[in-house]
Amino acid sequence: MKRSLRSHIESNINKTWSKKGRYNNGIVGLALLFPVDAFADAPTWTPGPDFRALNGASPCNTAFVRDNGDGTQTVVVAGLTAQLPSMTGGTWTEDEVWTVTAPVDDFDGCGLGSSAYGITAMWHVPGAVIERELYATHPAAAVDAYWEEFQKTYGFLPEGEHRGAGGWPFGKGQAWTYLICYPDGRAGEDEVTLLETAVALARKFDAKARVYPYNLHRKELEGPFGDDSVSCLRFVARSMGKAL
Repeated sequence: MKRSLRSHIESNINKTWSKKGRYNNGIVGLALLFPVDAFADAPTWTPGPDFRALNGASPCNTAFVRDNGDGTQTVVVAGLTAQLPSMTGGTWTEDEVWTVTAPVDDFDGCGLGSSAYGITAMWHVPGAVIERELYATHPAAAVDAYWEEFQKTYGFLPEGEHRGAGGWPFGKGQAWTYLICYPDGRAGEDEVTLLETAVALARKFDAKARVYPYNLHRKELEGPFGDDSVSCLRFVARSMGKAL
């Protein structure tokens, strides 16, 4: 497996590599696709069967939305930190879970597409129904804790739907991560680091690798992500080196 992957990486680098070329010439992207049961031991939580993940489904999502079918929607976000008055009117000191129901258009100013924390803007929307719970004793807290430790250990979080490209890039339900290497001597992000990191991840999680070359005409990487580096190769490599 390692020999074959090395060959794929090197051949895709050589397709566009040039010492006199543009800065991005020779870069390659590598997607790792995880089996369905790769994270079966991880805790999970959703507010209910009719909710969908707010910012793209992934195993570690704790923000959800439901269309109520009457022109309103309900958004649930877990792990919100102090910003406004507390549930009892004093100083907000403990993390919370918010469940907010309001007309769909009322959520337009929240910026939920980029940050689930924007739900706190609904505090100022007249008529919004807001339910607040303590996060520490909520099931979502266990989910967050698990994935926080996972990221510290392995340097990445598995992805599902992709916000930038939209939809499931490798089929519905397929978890993945994506790395980019720069064979120009950039410390910790060269082709050797990519190979060793990808092999370690593939062996640890039984993942399959796909390699994408740089497109000289479009001036971006082939594949579903372009030059959007979802996971930082240098950080993943450093974390994997400690974990294994």
